[in-house]
Amino acid sequence: MSFLNNHSDGKKMVDKVFKAAIKAKEAKDKFGDDEVVDATLGTLFDEDGIFVAYDSVWGPYDQLDKVEKGRYARSIQGNPLYRDAVYKWLFGENEMPAEIIVSPGGAGAVSATMHNVLNPGDTVIKPSQGWGPYKTMANEFELKLDSYNLFKDGAFDIADFKDTLTKYMNIQGKVLAIINDPCHNPTGYTMSSDEWDQVLDFLNELSKQGPVVIINDIAYVDYSTDPSWKDHFLKYRNLAENVMIVITFSLSKTFTAYGARVGASVVVSSNKEELAKYKDAAIYSARSIWSTCNNSVMELFAKITTDETLYTNYINEKQYYIELLKERSRIFINECASEEIELYPFKEGFFATLKVVDDNEKEALNLRLQKSNIFTVEVDGGLRVALCSVPKRKLRGLARKIKKCM
Repeated sequence: MSFLNNHSDGKKMVDKVFKAAIKAKEAKDKFGDDEVVDATLGTLFDEDGIFVAYDSVWGPYDQLDKVEKGRYARSIQGNPLYRDAVYKWLFGENEMPAEIIVSPGGAGAVSATMHNVLNPGDTVIKPSQGWGPYKTMANEFELKLDSYNLFKDGAFDIADFKDTLTKYMNIQGKVLAIINDPCHNPTGYTMSSDEWDQVLDFLNELSKQGPVVIINDIAYVDYSTDPSWKDHFLKYRNLAENVMIVITFSLSKTFTAYGARVGASVVVSSNKEELAKYKDAAIYSARSIWSTCNNSVMELFAKITTDETLYTNYINEKQYYIELLKERSRIFINECASEEIELYPFKEGFFATLKVVDDNEKEALNLRLQKSNIFTVEVDGGLRVALCSVPKRKLRGLARKIKKCM
């Protein structure tokens, strides 16, 4: 007999990222920071190993009235100024058939989408290399999980993507699939415009058989090296009526506001009736699960994005770290190539991933790296290296150290 229901009895959270981070901290306490490479946490650290919290964000936050910091949000859907700011942040002055519902980070938006789109027992489709909590969320809502192969010949595997989604459309009459782009976690891949065109053409065709919903997880969008990347969203205006895309936006990375837990489901569909139904369902879920989100950071986002001086300060500070990430990635990617270490295709972002397909081999290599005071995170098909948290001095020579452990 258990106090828990059948679904919850036996659940236990073991987060590989935080587990690895704890081991890295223990090593630093024992051997000293200089002797340890901690490539575990997906948060920005500067060249001195200090957590980055943007002055251009948290300075203006200190100027917010205490009432704004303490009060409830103005709406379960999200403060109107915040929703307007998110819309303009993603779409500019372009008209898009979209509804916006605030969420606790991007994770809340991904989770709510799974909850509202599929029935228990249905299958959600993720990339073969992907963020670990996708699995946790699926299990929480009693969903099954399958993967499409992410890469073939160094590019997006459009053939397997099509095959996998078609398979589940035939089984359940509806599909929900996740595309984490740009700056994919954990590989650092960003899809080309042509790859997206192929995906969207296929979705429109597949939707003739039933509803198609895509989660476009854009957690790292504001670290793309292409400042025009958001023009990509204009492609969504050409979706068939039976296609919906839920863009999951997060201020965690965009504003270095990880702990503030503010993001949004940005739902795009030309089907006005279904769009309105989805908005209503998402608001209902919000009230039943987290109620309202952080009022002060919603107000802060609106304030910074509408004040020319504050906005310019923010963009300049963020650009410094985009350039730093580019420098760090150049060091690591080039040295891995010299050492003939195979990585998944990398273009930009917070992470790169060593390709180790065999799980036993992956676990063994990870243990050998830990004994050499190199801490990574085990992910599907490899070991993730968080370039965002490792200073350049520690990245130089890291590939050679990894090679010695292989």
